[in-house]
Amino acid sequence: MIKLVDLYIGRAALLGTFVVWCALTVLFVLINLLDELRAVENDYGTLDALWVLALTTPRLAYQIFPVSALLGALLGVGGLAAANELVAFRTSGISRIRLAVAALAGTMLLTIPVMIMGEWVAPASEQQANAFRLNELVGQAIIGGPRGMWIRDGSDFVNIQRPILLADRGQQSVDFKNVVIYRFSSEAYLQSITRAESATHDGESWNLEQVSRVNFSGTGASTTREEVTKWSTEVRPELLDSAVTRPKLLSLRSLLEYLEYLEENGLDDTAYLSVLWEKVLFPFTVLALVLAGMPFVFGQARSHNTGVRLFFGMTLGGVFMIVSRALQKMGAVYEFSPLLMISIPILLLVLTSVILLRRSV
Repeated sequence: MIKLVDLYIGRAALLGTFVVWCALTVLFVLINLLDELRAVENDYGTLDALWVLALTTPRLAYQIFPVSALLGALLGVGGLAAANELVAFRTSGISRIRLAVAALAGTMLLTIPVMIMGEWVAPASEQQANAFRLNELVGQAIIGGPRGMWIRDGSDFVNIQRPILLADRGQQSVDFKNVVIYRFSSEAYLQSITRAESATHDGESWNLEQVSRVNFSGTGASTTREEVTKWSTEVRPELLDSAVTRPKLLSLRSLLEYLEYLEENGLDDTAYLSVLWEKVLFPFTVLALVLAGMPFVFGQARSHNTGVRLFFGMTLGGVFMIVSRALQKMGAVYEFSPLLMISIPILLLVLTSVILLRRSV
């Protein structure tokens, strides 16, 4: 009997979550489509915009899933409450905690493939979309990815191996590390290879720091070293900045690689560490939001219509996201642990939900 009830509740939560997730994804895709169509110009046509939209959809679906799970559980399990089925289960001796756990288990069946998509599909497709969009809009060859970016600048091929996003008391900036410039002649012969530890823009021109250059000629190769040298290029700072893959679009594997590099070089890792813990705690965020909706379902949802349940879910999800972002910003400013700042709203939500579920009806 208990197992059948678990399957019944879990299926209702799973189906509700899937339907709401698909509906919200379609809604946000249409909104993004309007934004992309506004950017359509000569070299960036409607088909290009549709292709970019298709590539960015996995990331969008991944990001909206937690709130979709909350709304879906409210609709799916709330529909059972409206039909007084939950009352029958409670009368037969099944606790509300047990029914809530069944709903959580059903939601987790969809959460796992969403996490796989967020790790393996969304980062790669988002990077391709960003590179394709820049190529079409700017007309300059750019290939971006978690391991850096490639840019063609005239006869030069530039590899920025480590574009780093730094966060200084909540303010973010981009720093370019390990820059390699391959210069070719008009006959496609390699003329020189320039390596620099970093590249910075002073507002007027690019400067390369800790530079070593190998020059090739018909008689051999020669090496020169400089502390700082000017980089003559037409590449604009805003172009490079927009081509950098943000931490939120990286996979866990790439985030760990960046964190290792930042630690080895004594650089600030706050932005990457915060996103890392967000991804690690993603399933717990989903479970906390679904659990937070259960007291409302078991307590009053049988007397409320679908619109009220949706309003409650959107309000709860919005407040949770706002509080989470505010705590993360505060943690960045006051240098608190990112894990602590991300965990606090999740733990508070779970604790409050369990207390409410244990109260008598």
